Amino acid sequence: MFPLCCKRLQFQLVPNWRNVACSSIHLSFVLQNTSLFSKSFSSVEVVAHDREKQHSFTVSYFINSCGLSPEIATSLSKKVAFETPEKPDSVLGFLRKNGFTNAHISKLVKKKPKLLVGRVEETLLPKLEFFHSVGISSADLAIVLSSNPTILCQSLEKQIIPNYNFLKSLVSNNEKIVNIYKWVYCLHDVQKKVVPNISALKGIGVTQSGISTLVTSNPGVLCESSEKFDKSVKKVIDMGFNPSTSAFIDALVAVTTMTDNSWEQKLKVYRSCGWSENDFRLAFRSHPRCMTLSVENINTKMDFYVNKMGWQPSAIARAPMALAYSLEKRIIPRCRVLWVLLLNNLIKKKFGLSYVLSSSEKRFADNFLSKYQEQVPQLFDIYQGKVDLSELGIGF
Repeated sequence: MFPLCCKRLQFQLVPNWRNVACSSIHLSFVLQNTSLFSKSFSSVEVVAHDREKQHSFTVSYFINSCGLSPEIATSLSKKVAFETPEKPDSVLGFLRKNGFTNAHISKLVKKKPKLLVGRVEETLLPKLEFFHSVGISSADLAIVLSSNPTILCQSLEKQIIPNYNFLKSLVSNNEKIVNIYKWVYCLHDVQKKVVPNISALKGIGVTQSGISTLVTSNPGVLCESSEKFDKSVKKVIDMGFNPSTSAFIDALVAVTTMTDNSWEQKLKVYRSCGWSENDFRLAFRSHPRCMTLSVENINTKMDFYVNKMGWQPSAIARAPMALAYSLEKRIIPRCRVLWVLLLNNLIKKKFGLSYVLSSSEKRFADNFLSKYQEQVPQLFDIYQGKVDLSELGIGF
């Protein structure tokens, strides 16, 4: 055993000259190329330093020249970076000459920072010239482009001009077109989405007036995919709406702009306030916008009418426009007056809820304020909120 162990040990101590030779060559290569590795690492450090310098300059520019917060500036610097001010200065100078305020510029840069490194003569100038040529003022254009700077990233010939001409064929004036441009971000898909959806509406009998109303008030509805849009249209028709009426448009907006979950939540609120299924159908058929209110809004108004004024839930379902008015500006002031007149037995006739709330200011003043001013001298002050009902020892 022992001799064998010695032999093994001797064998292990004998060097492998092939390995030694290779190691020598490898060591020689490393020694000869140490300067090469050093230069490579040095280049990486320089690049990293340049990037850090560029990043720092971009962040400072966003803060000092565009009025953005350090947090937003840092975030945007990951999307676009520059190390000299020439290009962004040129863009900002051009925008300011065309009516953009600091607020407009901050808003635009926050949404589309890459516009700062665009070419003014090629990217911005032709587009602004076109909008000016069709009569859109610099002030309106500044509002439009700061709200929807995506327009400046579109092709003038292939998208902007055709889209404008298409809207002009549906809407009567530039004021309405400006409003559409401000709020709709999907107009680059006019030919792909909007045109087919409008054709579908015309095919079921929606009037040109109805389409114009939809384009003006809720153009985003027309930007839905054909599949989702057709599904919404079918749902509205199944509810019994006539496509030729304005109520159909309102119902389509309500259905399209709401998720199934949101729809069910609002139905649940109305049910909890005392509406039956028939009450809901009656209210929605009469005033579809009752479903576009927030859950909180519905809760607050229904609570006021039912629990404070003592009206039956079904009465509100028969006059759902009552839910459309402002609680603070119209509902409470008028109901204060009505309550005082009822408590003083001055109103003999039973006025409908819709009559009280939908009357013009003049008609309401004539029928409920001026008429009873002698009997209740404080009536105008009560209406304006200068005298609280609690001061008179009464309340809802």
